Amino acid sequence: MPLRSNRTSGNRHYAIVGAGFTGSVLAAQLLRGAEVPTTVTLIERADAVGAGLAYSTPNGRHLLNVRAANMSAFPDDPHHFLRWLWAHDGGHDVPPSGQAFVSRARYGAYIQDVLEEARAKAPPHAALNLVRGEATDILPGRDGVRIRMGNGPRLAADAAVLCVGHFPPSLPPAATEEVLASGRFIGDPWNRAAIDATDRDAPVLILGTGLTMVDTVLTLLDEGHRGPIMAVSRRGLLPLVHRETRAFTSFLCPDVMPSTALDILIALKADVRRARAEGLDWRSAFDALRPYHHRIWRHLPPEERQRFLRHLRPYWNVHRHRLAPEVASRIEAARSIGQLEVGAGRLRSLTPTAGGLEAVVAERGRDREWRRTFGAVINACGPECDYRRIRHPLVRALLDRGMARPDPLRLGLDVTEQGALIGTDGRESERLFALGPIAKAPFWEMTAVPELRSQCARAAEHLAGLPQPEPLSLAGLGRLAGALGLGQGRRR
Repeated sequence: MPLRSNRTSGNRHYAIVGAGFTGSVLAAQLLRGAEVPTTVTLIERADAVGAGLAYSTPNGRHLLNVRAANMSAFPDDPHHFLRWLWAHDGGHDVPPSGQAFVSRARYGAYIQDVLEEARAKAPPHAALNLVRGEATDILPGRDGVRIRMGNGPRLAADAAVLCVGHFPPSLPPAATEEVLASGRFIGDPWNRAAIDATDRDAPVLILGTGLTMVDTVLTLLDEGHRGPIMAVSRRGLLPLVHRETRAFTSFLCPDVMPSTALDILIALKADVRRARAEGLDWRSAFDALRPYHHRIWRHLPPEERQRFLRHLRPYWNVHRHRLAPEVASRIEAARSIGQLEVGAGRLRSLTPTAGGLEAVVAERGRDREWRRTFGAVINACGPECDYRRIRHPLVRALLDRGMARPDPLRLGLDVTEQGALIGTDGRESERLFALGPIAKAPFWEMTAVPELRSQCARAAEHLAGLPQPEPLSLAGLGRLAGALGLGQGRRR
């Protein structure tokens, strides 16, 4: 099959793998800022473009965890999302302040419109292509990259950017082949068909007590689930609820960053005390620290980053990633009537029985275990970040060939702050990049829209400044075709 390329002399061509939030906003930024002939190719294996996993949920009660006022796709236009809301549905439920939590489905529609508007308003010399299918490998070269597709033409581009988002949680050790064969274990919490098939009266065990668990509980309740629900994690911590905050200035000195995990905790507690003295609560202090998150992480030595992840991460997450008040009220109502129970413990085993799966859980802080039988067990432990365990074909190919490597702390892939992949030889790629959750290692936090949109804006500017490779000669095309197994009947 011949190579498919949109490159001509002087034309820049960027290939983006993944058309969720990060990929779509990056494409929009590249189109908006195109000063030279530019082609952007979005590669997406799913049906939906723009929504991604996070915003493709059909459940209208799955709400954003960030207020609408802070959800613009563009850092230089903070009211863009609010204007879209008011223009498209009257915005009757969104006040001028933007202090409202809208559904994720609405936000997915917004990102789709952002991409379409960028395409429609792009200058004549800029174009957007959408390729349906799965990228299975990327081969970098002196003149750019070549992308293998699982079910279509191979693509040529100047640079490729991985925007593949989150991956489902890995299976716990208790999920043996026998357990999986029982049909009672749901390994992917976003498998709507499997959750819909759950017996409405059967008890359900959810592994994890974070945001994914909350979404899973809401899905069960909205499907009319009547049976008891048990959620278990090692610490049994639930995300805290949003409250209206006021402006607060952190006591942290920008020129002197904390050098240990303990220093971070001390600085945060000092801010909380000052905030309370001013009549504010801890949320104002916590939010005031947000502009410094990336700088704090950058200044922590590796051993202190590890200490933070081991001891502080669970508590940081429940304070940092909060619930919309409407969602928190539903979770509290389910707990108050006894339908939802939240506990702290470690899953020891799962055993198939005639009635479902028998779970044995060791309680945290107690020298005892409990065992119960559940009609279904749902794995909602959060996305997998250890890329040694991820089987995604493209990620696996890059790792196996040494073009990428996991971050030492297993937060994602090892990348530079500009998103350039770092290979097993320690060299930074000039043509392969990664953005979004896959590339959060240099920053610690790179999952929420306020951070992602800024990352996309910076990446678009960086990509536009890449040196322009020379067009391939006929000899070069022949060598490339041979490397890809496209000639003389050769296959790889």
